[in-house]
Amino acid sequence: MTARLPLNPLHGALALALAASIGLAGCGKKDAEPAKSTTAPTEATKSAPPAAPTDREIKITTLLPEGDTLKTGDTVQLKLSATYVLPAQGGSVGIVVQDSKNALIANKLTPVAGGSGTVNEEVEFKVPATDRITVHVPLYLKDETKSATVATREYAVKAK
Repeated sequence: MTARLPLNPLHGALALALAASIGLAGCGKKDAEPAKSTTAPTEATKSAPPAAPTDREIKITTLLPEGDTLKTGDTVQLKLSATYVLPAQGGSVGIVVQDSKNALIANKLTPVAGGSGTVNEEVEFKVPATDRITVHVPLYLKDETKSATVATREYAVKAK
């Protein structure tokens, strides 16, 4: 007869963590090193986009054409008016127009001063055969290449 040692619940958790880390070690492509954290990420925080900084804001006040539908083949003159709040160093406001597969249709970047203000811009594009056009208006701090501060509007696309 063999003696059984009492099971420690930490051993099971350690074994599970070790197995998971070995299983994940060979998966996928190698991404840039994530920032060090003192707390373990949860499934919700792994897939959630970064929170928008609280020192900046962008709001679409007017977007023309009005309505929520565009027609395939039409040439559209998109007119945007947006208000923003940005730290003192300033930055830029973008207009990014994409189809339903996230293909770029049109874009424009406009420098803006720090503080609060209004930006008025236009972009022209021909409506492709798609079911949806999305207009993203990101607000970038000076020298940023990515932004979590984005206003978005969508248009449905109908065939002519």
